[in-house]
Amino acid sequence: MSLDVPSTGAAAILTKPYGEPYTFVQEPVTPPGPNDAIVSIDFSGICHGDVYSRDGGGPAPAVPNRPLIGGHEGVGRIIALGDSQAAGSFKVGDLVGIAWRSSVCGKCEACRYGRENFCEKQVVTGMHRFGTFQRYITFPVDQLVPVPDNIPLPQVCSILCAGVTAYTSISVLQPKPGQWCAVTGAAGGLGHLAIQYAKVFGLKVVAIDGGHDDKEIFCREMGADVYVDFMKEGKGMASKVMEVTGGGAHLVVVLSPHQSSYNDAGDYAAFGGKIMAVGIGNCHFPLRPILKKGLTVQSNQTGTKNDIIEALKLTAEGKVHSKVEILGLEQINEAVDKLKQGRVLGKVVVDLRPS
Repeated sequence: MSLDVPSTGAAAILTKPYGEPYTFVQEPVTPPGPNDAIVSIDFSGICHGDVYSRDGGGPAPAVPNRPLIGGHEGVGRIIALGDSQAAGSFKVGDLVGIAWRSSVCGKCEACRYGRENFCEKQVVTGMHRFGTFQRYITFPVDQLVPVPDNIPLPQVCSILCAGVTAYTSISVLQPKPGQWCAVTGAAGGLGHLAIQYAKVFGLKVVAIDGGHDDKEIFCREMGADVYVDFMKEGKGMASKVMEVTGGGAHLVVVLSPHQSSYNDAGDYAAFGGKIMAVGIGNCHFPLRPILKKGLTVQSNQTGTKNDIIEALKLTAEGKVHSKVEILGLEQINEAVDKLKQGRVLGKVVVDLRPS
């Protein structure tokens, strides 16, 4: 069974070297293979990973993959299945999410331990293969994420990558209610969600960001107990965090990709604290505070499919809410530029529905 499947759909595509903008085309719809579904995408989030897909750096390959349709935070409904027998519980009309991974090997150590988000051979949606900045996508059924019907669709986009990354990064630290959790890059797409997940876990939150006064207002609205402006505090930033927490943060979630965020993390962590490295960059940790305080450093990449489902439940229950700015498809370049420059509060989502 299938609904009417058009032959083409609107898409944003990269065809030139890193640093060149998206152009806008009518992209042919790829017929599904036996293990695929065609999804009509209504909304797609824009993530910092999309900066790398367009401009290089981070996890992007040294040689750009072109042509490329970016995006990995898409939500919409299945309009066709290649083989209903291979679709499992999915059927035409189901609401589904399309996230960071298009496939995993299922054989490496990470996959065998149920941590497919660390798969050595994962194929990244919108970086290694065509992603969700298009109205219609043909996608492997086994990587689709079931989505509850009671969540506004732009909110779903925020959880598929940013949200699940924030949720998993905190949960694997085994947080205990009443502990202090410092979040760097707190006003961003991951950060504003990390504040809320931390509060769900019963933590006290120090939000660290800077550059604009509206960031403090925003972070406090998200639930932060304390806000520290790293630009205003300068070299005294770590001392400020130590002061407001009464001895340091038990958990530090580094979401910013800047070296300064990693330089300071150990200095304001509490003795025996845990640091979660998430922000992607060619960064290093100063070793002295790690050795002096007995700190633990861990890392995380997005989350498993089950993690996404759990994170979506918290949004469905009204416990986590993303601040979303909705733009049209042809505003993608502007949005990626703003994200790259740190001028986005919350998340930007593209509306792919026909006007």
